Amino acid sequence: MGRLFLWAKTRPAQWALLAALVACYPVSLLLPLSWGREAGVLENLQVAVLLSGFVVAVVVFMRRRPERTAMLALWAAPVWLLLAGRELSWGRAWRAVPGFDAAGRALPPEPLWFQPLVWPGAVLLIGWLVYSAWHYRIDEVVRLAFVRSAPWLLLFVALGAAVGSTCAEGHMSCHIDLVASRAQVFEELVELLAYVALCSLQAVVLRHRVPALGLRHEHGVDARAKQVR
Repeated sequence: MGRLFLWAKTRPAQWALLAALVACYPVSLLLPLSWGREAGVLENLQVAVLLSGFVVAVVVFMRRRPERTAMLALWAAPVWLLLAGRELSWGRAWRAVPGFDAAGRALPPEPLWFQPLVWPGAVLLIGWLVYSAWHYRIDEVVRLAFVRSAPWLLLFVALGAAVGSTCAEGHMSCHIDLVASRAQVFEELVELLAYVALCSLQAVVLRHRVPALGLRHEHGVDARAKQVR
């Protein structure tokens, strides 16, 4: 499954993603407006990319246990699910969104049954992510990947797309000269590109094998014992 995104480890492919980021603005003027709506074509494509990122993370975890690479994959898996849930309109679980009747009048929001559990669950998940990152030293896998592969262009595309999406929403005192409907198409398009870049970045990083801390220590002890003998 990871091979779906490994094409992006090559320099020409990374430059192609950067060119696609630049092309998002003119392309957003040509795509149908319906593609940018909730549950539209672009949003469904985003969910497909995010779920594929989740599947890649789970497969790597199952195959690489107990390496730290596997723990990084396990760390990434719930993040992909959260992002996919956000695109599937789980956002109203975080913040009550009012509905509208046929005349366009606002209706009081209907709370979801699991809404009281969302924020405590998010705090627990973030706490687990921070603890596991520290306990298993998964940062070494990322550091090794950037030393050997240097996927900086992928990271730049992901960050650039995130900034473009933020500007399309009108945040950070940033404004894009597009009507609201076209701005929504642009927002969904750059978000799709950001997720492709992130999935590609994950595939590149998870290719680097780093043993578990205990195994590395045992190998080091064995090597020193052989030197003594």
